[in-house]
Amino acid sequence: MSLLTDDFRSNQGLVRYGQLGAGAPVVLVHGTPGSSFVWSKVAKHLAKHWHVTVYDMPGYGASDKFGTQDVRLRAQAQVLRELLAHLGIERPHLVGHDFGAAAVLGAHAVEKVDVASLAIIDGVAVNPWGTPYSLLVKQNIKVFEAIPPHIHKAALEAHLRGATSRILDEATMYALVSPWLGEAGQAAYYRQVAQYDHDFTAELETLYPRIAAPTHILWGAEDQWIPPENGQRLQRLIPGATLDYLKDAGHFAMLDTPDTVADRICGFLRALDHRL
Repeated sequence: MSLLTDDFRSNQGLVRYGQLGAGAPVVLVHGTPGSSFVWSKVAKHLAKHWHVTVYDMPGYGASDKFGTQDVRLRAQAQVLRELLAHLGIERPHLVGHDFGAAAVLGAHAVEKVDVASLAIIDGVAVNPWGTPYSLLVKQNIKVFEAIPPHIHKAALEAHLRGATSRILDEATMYALVSPWLGEAGQAAYYRQVAQYDHDFTAELETLYPRIAAPTHILWGAEDQWIPPENGQRLQRLIPGATLDYLKDAGHFAMLDTPDTVADRICGFLRALDHRL
C-alpha cells in the first residue's frame, strides 16, 4: 500500500507525498532508481516517535515525468526545499539514500535549509559515483533509449539484483521496476541517467567542511553499487560526522535490513534529543 496521499506543484511538476506519525519532523528522501516505496517499513517504524514525510522525487515513482524535466541532483535539492516550505516544516531531520543523500546535503549546504540533523545512507555524495552499468548507459544513452521495452525491463531487473544482499521477491521487484515501464516510465529512466550530475557532487565536496549540523552516515557493508569506503571519505569531509556500517546490507539497506536501519536512525535521533 502506497504511503503517498497528497501532492504539490513544484518547479519540476507535480510531486506526490505522504505523512504519518506525530512529533519532530523527519523527512525521508529516496534515491535512484527507487521511489518512496523503499521507505515503507522504515517510515512506519519511525512514525511511532516522529512526524515522517516521504515523497517521490520529480521524475520518479508516482510524481510527474515529462521530456523537458530537470531531474539533476541540484534540481532535486531545490524541490526538497520547496516541499519543506509548502508543508511548513522547519528544522527537519533529513534522511537521504543514494541520490537522496545529494538532495539532502544540497538542500542544506546549497539551498540553505536549516536542519536539526542529517542522516546519509549509502549516499551519492563524493565523486566518482555510478555503477558500471549505469555509466555504460549514460555513455550510450541514445542506444539504450531505443531498446525494446522487454529488454529494458530485463536489464533493469538484472541491475537491481545487485542492489541488495538478499534476493528480491517478486512484489518488491515489481514495486521498484513498475514506475520505469511503459513509454513514459522508460523515457524517464534514461532521462535521469542522462542527467547524472557529477559537477554538483564536486561542488558539495567543497562545502562539506562547513556543515555544522549533527550528521550520521549509515552504509551497507555489502554495498556493490557504491564502495563502503566512500562512507569513510564522506565522514572525513563533514566535521564531527559519525559512521556506522550495516552488516548483511547491500546498497538498498532499507530493503535488506529495514529494522536495523530504523533502529539506527532512532538511536541517532534519540541521542540528539538527550543533548538538548
